[in-house]
This record gives sequence, C-alpha cells and structure tokens, in this order.
Amino acid sequence: FKRAAVEAILRLERPAPGHLRWPDLDIDLGHNNLNPKELSASVDVHVKNGWLGYPANDDWEINSLGIFTAILPLLSPEKGEQMAFAVQGILLLLSGVYYPITVLPLPLHLAGLLSPLTYTLSAVRDALLHGASPSNVLPSAAILLAMGLVLVPASVWCFNRAEARAKRLGLLKRSG
Repeated sequence: FKRAAVEAILRLERPAPGHLRWPDLDIDLGHNNLNPKELSASVDVHVKNGWLGYPANDDWEINSLGIFTAILPLLSPEKGEQMAFAVQGILLLLSGVYYPITVLPLPLHLAGLLSPLTYTLSAVRDALLHGASPSNVLPSAAILLAMGLVLVPASVWCFNRAEARAKRLGLLKRSG
C-alpha cells in the first residue's frame, strides 16, 4: 500500500464476508489471513456499495480527544508532550485495541465503555471482518454521535480555559 495510488487502495472488493480483494494491487486476503489485533483504529475502507467502513466519518469524538490531549502541554510545557503519550497509551489499553475490554477489571472495563475508540474499533471490525452494513453498525454510530455532541463542546471549552490560564501565567512560548 505504501506506493499505491489512492484510487487503487480505495477500489476494494468484498467477494464474501471476511474476504477482501484489491484487484489493482493484486492483493487477496481471506478471513484466515486477517489478524484482528493488527487492525488500525483509524481505517477507512471504501466498500463497493459506496459506504465507508467507519460509521462516523467526521471523527468528531476522536478529534475531541485530541483537543483534550492538546491541553496537557498548556498545563505543563515541560512535561505536556510526555503526558499526552501516556494518555494515548491508556486510551489504547482501555479501548480494546490489544484485547477485548471484557477481560479488564470492572473499573477499567467501565472506563473502556466511556471511550469513543471502543465503539469505533467495534464498528470497523464488524465492517471489515463480518461485512456489516451501515444499518448493522448504527448502534455504535449513534453512541459515537452522542459522544461527539458532548465531547466536542466540552473539549473546546476546556482548551479555551487552559489557554487563558497559560497566557495569564506566561507559559506559552514562541519559537521561530
């Protein structure tokens, strides 16, 4: 995929559930060749009937997590970037990227249920591995939409507060 044209990557055929084929790239993956642990959380796949495998293509809720994470360098210019990496690792752990969230202890399982990445992964896996239609992933899409409606305004509000604080304390640095 590294050197392939975008058109060739987006021209995906699904001859059967769990079977993916890129005719222009001469790639044919059967269900046995797919490893769910290696699927990315941000995969968008064009399917023949025209819908994308990811149910909420505007990524509102994921963007809000980025806005929340962008607050960390404003709170601590020296350690903010490291804290952002730590938050990213925790989110991946809680969201079922490495293993199902059902194996987590109850408090962590509940935290995983609050993560938009959990529902994004679920919908993408259902679409890619099981051939789910948009109506099949509608529950995940509805949860993601609700999370986006709450998280986006909350993240922008928090960022504005953190930015005002950083300006007031002189924590913003200019480079260049």
